[in-house]
Amino acid sequence: MNAKMSTNHTESHRVLREMLLCLQDETCKRIKDLRRDQEQESDSDPADDLDLAQTTAEIETHAALIAREEEKLRYLDEALTRLNSGNYGKCLDCGTAILVERMMLIPFASYCIECQKKRNGARLGWGEGTTIAPYDHQWTLPDEMEEPAGREYQSTDPDEHLTIRYCEPVASEPRNRGRRPAAKKARSRSKR
Repeated sequence: MNAKMSTNHTESHRVLREMLLCLQDETCKRIKDLRRDQEQESDSDPADDLDLAQTTAEIETHAALIAREEEKLRYLDEALTRLNSGNYGKCLDCGTAILVERMMLIPFASYCIECQKKRNGARLGWGEGTTIAPYDHQWTLPDEMEEPAGREYQSTDPDEHLTIRYCEPVASEPRNRGRRPAAKKARSRSKR
């Protein structure tokens, strides 16, 4: 390797390192801001159940965003490690160079497009219309838990017994608001 190529390599290494460190600093700042916002949300006293629900939703949203940024921070740390070891920009699976366009979009990319597609295909899950292990087979009741045929469950707990009584509807009388019906008035006068 001649001196000019070595200088270009050192210069590109420095530029890449600065870019990754800048992204790392931005991500750390974003995490701090999100945590501050989350703390402010949790400190406010909700006025009613609707406010409480909204506050809870905002706190959970902040938590998800924080987790995502922390994952990005981890990827940036790994990219810096690969840069220092001379493996930055090389696919971790096949070892080929990752396209520059991909590295510009995702500076911490670890895999070339083809290897990433394979990895994503191997991780098909809930959203892709398939089931994931261990939910990919039919569960059956173990033999020792099966009930003998024809046996009914009967509880001995009195709180579990439910009694339903059916009452005939009472014939509805016309309502005289505040006044007694005439027949009742006549009965009440005769009793005097």
